[in-house]
Amino acid sequence: MKLLFSVVILLHALLHLLGPAKAFGLAELPQLKQPISKSWGALWLVAAVLLLVTVSLLFTAPRVWWIVGAVAVVVSQIVIVSSWKDAKFGTLANGLLLLGVIYSFFSQGPTRFQSE
Repeated sequence: MKLLFSVVILLHALLHLLGPAKAFGLAELPQLKQPISKSWGALWLVAAVLLLVTVSLLFTAPRVWWIVGAVAVVVSQIVIVSSWKDAKFGTLANGLLLLGVIYSFFSQGPTRFQSE
C-alpha cells in the first residue's frame, strides 16, 4: 500500500513539472490552455519539489514525512486552483495525500497514542 501511495504522489509531482515547462517555454504544451506566468511556474516547481521530498521522506523518515506532505498539499492545491481548468484533477491526488498526512499525523505526530 505504501508503494502504491508513493507512486501516485510521485506521478503527481512529475505532472507538476508541466507548470514550469510551460511558464519558462521549455516545452510546447497545447493541452494546457491557460497561460502560466514565470512566478506561477516557479511555484509549480516548488510544489513538485515538495512532493518529491515527501515521497523520499515517506521511506527515509516515516515519522515526520507528513509535515512536508502537509505543506506540499497546500502549495500544490494553490497552484492547481490557479490553473483550475487544466489541473483540477490534481485535487484527487492532493486528497489522497491529505488522507495520508492526516492518518500519519494521528499515528506518528505529536498527538499519537503511546502504549505504556
